[in-house]
Amino acid sequence: MGPYFFGLHIGHLRARADRIAARHGASHVNYTEPGGGQRRGWFECKNRGAPFDRNTAVAVMADIEHAGGIAALTKTDAQKGA
Repeated sequence: MGPYFFGLHIGHLRARADRIAARHGASHVNYTEPGGGQRRGWFECKNRGAPFDRNTAVAVMADIEHAGGIAALTKTDAQKGA
């Protein structure tokens, strides 16, 4: 069984999102569509089924909101190379 994905977003997030996810046993992925396309990302964790997947997603996203939300953690144009 593959990973459990949640929190799909547009743009790349700062390393703080990675640290938040790691605290809950999850990870964050910044991804750029091939050919210089759109930047997007998501969170993922090991797929252990309900209620574990949902509990992890809720905990990660609550901490993301506490940190200001996706918008506050999105890299600016100047930070995109970092």
